[in-house]
Amino acid sequence: MEEIKKKKCSGCKSEKPLDNNHFYKNKLVLDGHSNYCIDCTRENSKRYFQRKKEKLSKIENDNLIKMAFLNNHSQDNGLNISDNLVKILMIEKMIQSISHELGHLKNSCIKNENAFS
Repeated sequence: MEEIKKKKCSGCKSEKPLDNNHFYKNKLVLDGHSNYCIDCTRENSKRYFQRKKEKLSKIENDNLIKMAFLNNHSQDNGLNISDNLVKILMIEKMIQSISHELGHLKNSCIKNENAFS
């Protein structure tokens, strides 16, 4: 009878069968399978892309603030560089960014509330 090989996941620390249903293949690891189980790999990917999205959103917000400042500064100096279309696009981006941030805050509040109950 052949013994089923198992491997301990570096993420969740649980021992799972060493097969393609529980660990992705990875030629760089000695046993040929990733050190993280499929569930942990997916969770890590979700967190990575969420952080990346938040970082890009912050950069975008900073750029919008700079654009708004430059726009106001140019008007103060009598320069008519930007037109109404640019202003509309800036406001739309700000609204999208604020909406995204509100959604993120709501989700984190719900998660925190569930953790305490």
